Amino acid sequence: MANLRSEASNHGIRYLLTQYWQENGNPRTTGLPLIREGPWCTFFVIGIYLLFVTKIGPSMMRKRQPYTLRLPMLIYNSSMVVINFYFMFKSLFWLDYGRELANFKYPLWNSERYETEEAREEVWSFYLYWLTKFVDLFDTIFFVLRKKDRQISMLHLYHHSIVPILGWYYIWYVFAVPAVNLFAFLNSTVHVIMYSYYALAGLGPHIQPYLWWKKYITQIQLIQFLLLGIYGVFVYHFSVGYPPFAFWLASSQPPIFFALFANFYIQSYRKAAKKVE
Repeated sequence: MANLRSEASNHGIRYLLTQYWQENGNPRTTGLPLIREGPWCTFFVIGIYLLFVTKIGPSMMRKRQPYTLRLPMLIYNSSMVVINFYFMFKSLFWLDYGRELANFKYPLWNSERYETEEAREEVWSFYLYWLTKFVDLFDTIFFVLRKKDRQISMLHLYHHSIVPILGWYYIWYVFAVPAVNLFAFLNSTVHVIMYSYYALAGLGPHIQPYLWWKKYITQIQLIQFLLLGIYGVFVYHFSVGYPPFAFWLASSQPPIFFALFANFYIQSYRKAAKKVE
């Protein structure tokens, strides 16, 4: 009897680890690498990332001089400008150039709309966009190697950790929701501006006088989450067929991000300005 219970328990664990995610997700996306295995690979990568940037990396660098990394960072930031510029335009296509924002009906998995070649291409292109969220993690690693630990804030870690996790859930279960595609558009636009700033800053001190617009990046980020929050109100009032858990999970993020970015802005610019006065 004990052996039967143990076998049943093991079967249940194996089912939860693999088969459950393939049977209950969107059939158009559950075959993708890192999606079909469940969220575990994403959790593992984020866990290793957090462990490195908060413990292993700072400990490793404690007795070392900071690395300059000017060329690698210039290549990285310039590449991210190009990548995000590409996905900024791709997300406009996913939104049908804004028309999809007026569609408040939850997309059905068996809809003929998602049987087209364009729909299959959208799956792959958004999947590639999601993979870039892991590439974003390298900017924290650069902070660690350059001993810029003060820039690794709670906001920074939360942002880089939660976006890949929510992206996995979106691809696995609620693919083609306009609100998330709106996030992709706004997020890519902000990242074009942000990585452009970092790329220019990497050119050396002579370019610093022209980088007076740094604080406006945070203001644009605040506007981004304000717009997402406003759109979430419309989704709440007009949506049809949205799973409650998926809706509340997504709608909780704009207020959280807005509060974190607002606190960062106040700490970095408002209080700093008062000290100068």
